[in-house]
Amino acid sequence: MSNKAMNCRQVKRLLPPYQDKELSGRAPDEIAAHLASCPACRSELEALTADIGLLQQAGAPEVTPFLATRVMAEIRQRHVAPRRAFRPGWVLSVAAGVMLVALSLGVGTLVGSGLAQGSTSATGDDIYATATADPSLDTYQSLMGGE
Repeated sequence: MSNKAMNCRQVKRLLPPYQDKELSGRAPDEIAAHLASCPACRSELEALTADIGLLQQAGAPEVTPFLATRVMAEIRQRHVAPRRAFRPGWVLSVAAGVMLVALSLGVGTLVGSGLAQGSTSATGDDIYATATADPSLDTYQSLMGGE
């Protein structure tokens, strides 16, 4: 490290590798000198040591075969179903299909309404007479105060 004494921010960042004795060179000596004069950083090292002790006491959780199977199934599922790329040809095919259905419905409606009216030679009066001969229309008109 440098000739300058280490500050608290530098020491706190290096406490985990210091605790694990992973530092080399002058760094461990500089950190030890800082810890001797800084109660806040000493407290931080004590908390880190206590946390490590608790983790060691707890031990590693038991990994069941079911957990490993479930994790592997999730990994396979995510790799098997990749996202599909945008394909303009597919979009055009769907649009053409929608247009064909709409056109078919329109033509069917026009042809169907022509067949329902009977022959094309009927006059407007004949159509009105046929429509008003419906008994349900009479009931509707009497309820609504009509004729």
